[in-house]
Amino acid sequence: MRQRPFLPLCFAVLACTNPALTDDGAQSSESDTQSQQDDHDGQDTSTEETQDDPSGATCLPELQDCPDDFKCLLRLGAEDWEFVCLPVLGDKDVGEACIHDGVQAGTDDCDRDSWCIGAFDPGGAPWEGVCYPLCVGGICDDAQRCVGIGALPVCAPICDPLTAGSCAAGEACIYRPPEGFVCFPQGAEGNGLGEPCATGVSCAPGLHCSQLVAGCDPDAYCCTDYCDVDSDTNSCAAQDQGASCQAIGATDPNQAHVGACVVPG
Repeated sequence: MRQRPFLPLCFAVLACTNPALTDDGAQSSESDTQSQQDDHDGQDTSTEETQDDPSGATCLPELQDCPDDFKCLLRLGAEDWEFVCLPVLGDKDVGEACIHDGVQAGTDDCDRDSWCIGAFDPGGAPWEGVCYPLCVGGICDDAQRCVGIGALPVCAPICDPLTAGSCAAGEACIYRPPEGFVCFPQGAEGNGLGEPCATGVSCAPGLHCSQLVAGCDPDAYCCTDYCDVDSDTNSCAAQDQGASCQAIGATDPNQAHVGACVVPG
């Protein structure tokens, strides 16, 4: 079963604008980190060389190696997406509502330890979102998981899509390959069962974006219901159209039971 690669609406365009991003939603990995480290080591620009004005200096997001009062963020530069040191402009804490100043600016009003994630505006306009903690050194709280958003790692709450209320209001429990499910701001679309979807957050809470969905072209991505592969009962809404519960593929043993209702290919 092929699922729609997850890219939150805040950075959905990155998949087609940055060739370094992968189809799985640009999830951060050890190899990605090493590649970024190698690139960083080979560049002349560094925070040490721009002590008078570190704004715009290249940086490593997984290390957050910017000076005090700055943080390493993603912005759309003159030629491509880039990780640069940008000033901390606010003090909003994790979980608080925030304002992102748009992709060209790259700044937000979250504190130094968090980043504003919300509905991306490709035109560069600001957007509203929620402050998520930055994942530094791959370390998150026990109830969180380090995932990449456009290769910028953040700590997102672990959730179970089969459990109601697993995420806060305005969030959806989304599959992030390969480990499993985390909470992210709900997409503006919120499409229903059987409707087309563009990303993991395009569907309404409780639905999964996948191919092989009953009533849809097999190669198209549509919203379908979650299910429990360990259950003896077929709970799929489209079971009369051949839908059955198929494992999504989470590697977290606590989430491996989560499946999606699809028509086996």
